[in-house]
Amino acid sequence: MITISVVMPTYNTPVPFLKEAVESILCQTFQDFEFIIVDDGTTDGSRQYLEELTDRRIRIIRNETNIGITKSLNIGFREAKGRYIARMDGDDVSLPERFEKQLAFMKSHPNAIVCGTKTAKIGKRMSAPKRGMEDMESYRVRMLFANPGPVHSTAFFDREKLNRFHILYDEELIYAQDYGMWMTISRYGDICVLPEVLGLYRVHSDQISKAHRQSQIRCDKMTQRKLLTQLLGNVTDEESDMHYRYSTGYYPDATLTPQIIEWYDRILAANSQRKIYDQKKLKRRIVRIKRKLINQTFTKEMSTGEKAKLLFRHLPFWDAVYAVLRNMALRIRRKARNNSV
Repeated sequence: MITISVVMPTYNTPVPFLKEAVESILCQTFQDFEFIIVDDGTTDGSRQYLEELTDRRIRIIRNETNIGITKSLNIGFREAKGRYIARMDGDDVSLPERFEKQLAFMKSHPNAIVCGTKTAKIGKRMSAPKRGMEDMESYRVRMLFANPGPVHSTAFFDREKLNRFHILYDEELIYAQDYGMWMTISRYGDICVLPEVLGLYRVHSDQISKAHRQSQIRCDKMTQRKLLTQLLGNVTDEESDMHYRYSTGYYPDATLTPQIIEWYDRILAANSQRKIYDQKKLKRRIVRIKRKLINQTFTKEMSTGEKAKLLFRHLPFWDAVYAVLRNMALRIRRKARNNSV
C-alpha cells in the first residue's frame, strides 16, 4: 500500500506559485506517496504546466467544469489509495521534512485523526511557535467561537479513520470547508498541530480568503450555528451574526455590550445543564474574549483608572489584575520604542 496520498486541488493558479508548490511536494524527505492533483476546470496557462509534469507519482484528475474546492477535495479523497492523506494547496509550500514528521507523529498517536503544523508567511522570517498542542477539550471550546485550525494546507489525515467514520467534506460549505471538517472529526478523535513550522502560506489577491471573503464568512457561520444549536437549541440569524462578530476576534471595532454579556451568560447556563463542554475551560475562553472586547472599548481619552474600573467590573478579580498589569507593560514598551526612534 502507498503510505501517503497527497491531494491538491487547483484552479487557475499562477504558474510560478503552482510550480513552487509541486516541487515542494516532490522534494519531500519521505518519498513513498502518490500525488493527486485535481484540476478543477483550469482555463489558463497552468493547465499546460500540469500536462507537462512527468513524475510517475503524479496523477491528474480533471473536472470538466469548475465545481469548487470542496467537491474537488472529495473527489481526491475518494481516489486516494494511501494509508494517510496529506492536504496541499497550489499556492503554498511544504517544507522538506513535513511528511516525515507528520507520519512519525500519527504513528505514535493512535487517537489522532488529523494533524497540521505551524506555518509561516512566505517571504517573512519564521518566528518561534507561540504554543504547542492543546487538549481536545480546550480545542472543542475554541471551536465554538472561531475556526481553531489547523491551517488547511498542512492537514495530514488518517484515511483509515476517515473511512471508518464515513468522513468527507460537507459539500454545502463552498468555502471554509475546513471548519466543518474539524467539527466532524472532533466527534471521533483528536485534532493536533505540530509546534514546528513545516508549511509556508502565500498571501496574494487571487486567493479565496480575499476574493470571496463574504461567502467564506457565511460558510463559517453555517458551521458555527450547528455548534450553537447543539448547545442552545434554536438560534436566530441575529444571534448567529452577533456571536460571530463578537467571538471570532476578526472585528477590531467590536466592543463589550450588555447584549453580548447576556449572550455569553446564556451559553454558560446552557452548558451547565447539557455539559457538552468543560465548563471551566468554557468560562476561561469567554473571559479571554471579554478581555479583548474590553481592550477594544478603550479610547485614548480614557484614564488608566477608568480602564481599570471597566476591567474589574466585567472580569474575575485576578483576570482583571492580569489585564491591568499587561496593559501597563504594553504602554511602557510602546513608550520605550517611541523614545528610541
